[in-house]
Order: sequence, then structure tokens, then C-alpha cells
Amino acid sequence: METVTLGLEWFLNPDHIPFYLADERGYYADEGLELAVWEPPEHYETLEMLADDELDFAITEPIHLIPERAEGVPVKGIAEFLDTPGGIQYPTGRGWETPADLPEDVRLNYPGAPEPEGRRMVAEMIRNAGGDHAAADIEPVDRGFYHTDALVEDDADIAFLAFHNFEVVESRHRDFETALWELDDYGLPDFSRLILTASDETLDTAPDRVEGFLRATRRGVEATLEDPETAIETFFERNPEVRDEDPDLLDSIAADTVEQFTAEFAQATDMYADLAEFAVEIGLADEPVPVSAVADERFV
Repeated sequence: METVTLGLEWFLNPDHIPFYLADERGYYADEGLELAVWEPPEHYETLEMLADDELDFAITEPIHLIPERAEGVPVKGIAEFLDTPGGIQYPTGRGWETPADLPEDVRLNYPGAPEPEGRRMVAEMIRNAGGDHAAADIEPVDRGFYHTDALVEDDADIAFLAFHNFEVVESRHRDFETALWELDDYGLPDFSRLILTASDETLDTAPDRVEGFLRATRRGVEATLEDPETAIETFFERNPEVRDEDPDLLDSIAADTVEQFTAEFAQATDMYADLAEFAVEIGLADEPVPVSAVADERFV
């Protein structure tokens, strides 16, 4: 057996159900592979580790892949396995119908605050909704990825880079109703997706390993879609600590998440092209990254 190490994009959670189901059912073993999963202490570490050959594959989001590639990190997306609604999380009880209704000094929680990129993206969504906010008008709040905490505890009015299967489900669980203004409804590329990535070197020198890993993973996604209850049960049996703190919440998150997986594995190349241009506009890259530099479609 050849061990392949998969780097997660964040802490272990229901986004990763298909990998554990595939492992439990022997799909990786069928390809001569033994799966090892690495959980990062920080959200953004995996792509550089992938490029340094410390990982074989890694999960990330397109919004992170584009700037990393622009800085010369030699990694590419090879498959998309989850597409979930994402965007601005807002409380439904404030009377706001669109982002244009937000006050000028709105308090925004987003990862990376107070760096300007998050505010620039939200300001663009506001303008596309008919408002006239500038990024400088928006007050940054730094509660990291704890979006719902920031809203419930009144540290922020809205949160960005929030996802339906996590933050909206969590807020409902806490009797604090929120909804999403989704990215593509307000003119932004729809980058609320999880993709699998590999280094250029791996793609060029070990295509059989890549193909075997993707075949096994696709079988895991297909099996998850066919029998989501068993997939969820398997994941939590393998990782009981994930569910320990709040079982009801994690059950709800898992039930929502399994509906977002896709076994097609095709990457959204039009979205990548739009995102590459947008990354330049908001300061994440100096020039557009070619789609061919971030998405390798040979294996799907």
C-alpha cells in the first residue's frame, strides 16, 4: 500500500464525510492507497505544505488558490467535490432586504480583518445591489471564522465568507435567525466551493496516484449521495470527538452538508476566470492568473 496524505482546509468536520466513507469501505485500498488525513492548526497552511511535498493532496477554496498561485505556489485544483451557498450572513430581523439596505458604518466580521480584501468584496456586493458604500465605510470586526458568535453577541452586524451548511444552520440551532446574500446573486464569482488540489510535480510525475485517489474519492462521494444517513453515521463513528460538544448541532450540519456534495468533480473554469480578474480588483493578485495555471482538468 502507498500512503497518501490529504491535508484538510480547516478542522475536521462534515465537509469531509466522503473521504472517511471511502476509506471505511476500502475504496482507497482498492487503488493500492492508504489514506492519512492531516488537520491543520491554522486555516491557510495546506497549500504551501502541498507545494513543499509534505502532503500529497489538499482541500482548499478557490478564493485561496488564486492568490497562492499568483505568488508562485505551484499547485492546481484537480476536482470540485462540494458546492454550498455562501456569502454575507445577516440577521433576518433587521429589516434588510438586500445589501444596499445596510447602514454605511455597518460592522463586518470576516477572516483576516482588518485587512481590506473582505471589506472590498462586501462593498462590491453592496454596490451591485444598488448601494454606494465604499470599503472604507465598513467597520472591520475580527472574530475570525466565528461568524455566528459575532452576530449573536452583537460584535458585528453581518459576517462574510459564511456558508449555509455551517453558519446559517448554527444560527438557527441557537434560535437566532439569519440568512445569506449569496455571492453570485450580487455580482461576485461564486467561489463557495471546496476543491481538491495537488502540486504541479505530483500531477506531472505521479498521474496514476492522482487518478487512483480521485476514483476512490468519487466513489465515496457517490456512496454518500446514495445513502447519506449511513455516510453520516460512518463519519461520526470514525470521529466521535467531532460530535461531542454539541451532537444536535453537528447532526444538523451533517444533514445539510451531504446535500451539497457533487460527484461530477468538474471545476468551474468560467468562475476561475472571473475570480482571477476580481482578485486583481480587490488586491489579492497583481495580475490575472490564467485558468490553466489553477485548474487541471485532465483527471476528471
